[in-house]
Amino acid sequence: MNIFKFEFKRNLKSLIYWSLGTCATIVVFMSLFPSMKDMGMQELVGSKLEALPPALLEIFNFSSITDFSKINDYMGYTFQYIAMAFGIYGVTLGVNSIIQEESEGTIEFLYSKPVSRSKILWSKILSIAITFFAFSIIVGLVTVLISLAVKPEDLETMTLIMDIKGMFIGMALLGYIFMAVGIVISTALKKGKAATSIGVASFFGTYILGIMGKLKEEFDFMLYLSPFDWFIPSNILKDGFELKYIIIAFVIIIVSLLAASFVYRRKDFN
Repeated sequence: MNIFKFEFKRNLKSLIYWSLGTCATIVVFMSLFPSMKDMGMQELVGSKLEALPPALLEIFNFSSITDFSKINDYMGYTFQYIAMAFGIYGVTLGVNSIIQEESEGTIEFLYSKPVSRSKILWSKILSIAITFFAFSIIVGLVTVLISLAVKPEDLETMTLIMDIKGMFIGMALLGYIFMAVGIVISTALKKGKAATSIGVASFFGTYILGIMGKLKEEFDFMLYLSPFDWFIPSNILKDGFELKYIIIAFVIIIVSLLAASFVYRRKDFN
């Protein structure tokens, strides 16, 4: 029984829907960029930003030098919402990966086949990991194409592509972090009705912790609990990656997968 192939086919519909929705959003965002180069639009946006409190600007990842007429600044801001989509899709794949058979009552059929629990688990993990990778590639290619269509003439094509590459590596890492966390949640749950809700709540819960960490200096330690803030597109475009966050990301992914394997091999399905 080819579990990987079966799982990939089952996730294909969500891959198509999420890819279409995310790509459509990016096309809309980037098609608006040329209007941002208009001087009147720059002044309007600038005056609105200046009227906002500094704390609110920090929450939405603005800075005093944000210039929407520059494609990097524009992408850095708009793609934080795409990063959210990556995190939510990742955790959704994760939380539904293991619990699905239990919810549908097909777990007995799966265990009647000559396959070990470890093989079942890792086949599912590989399936959703490749599904998410395909999602990242599809969305990334569309982003490159639409960005090249609207980029300023004085911006080198390779520079833009490398900037987009950096953003997508960060967003993919964000998605894989929440996917791994979602897998742990999926192995721990008894019923799958609330799986997606719990997974999405875990994403927004850490996102809120990040907001709290930005509001007051005494809460800045909370930024370490918010993966979204480790890979904010605007920060990656300006300063690149912070090694400490990459290390933390891989530690979370590895520990989560090992924990999921431990729980799943000992789980009672009766």
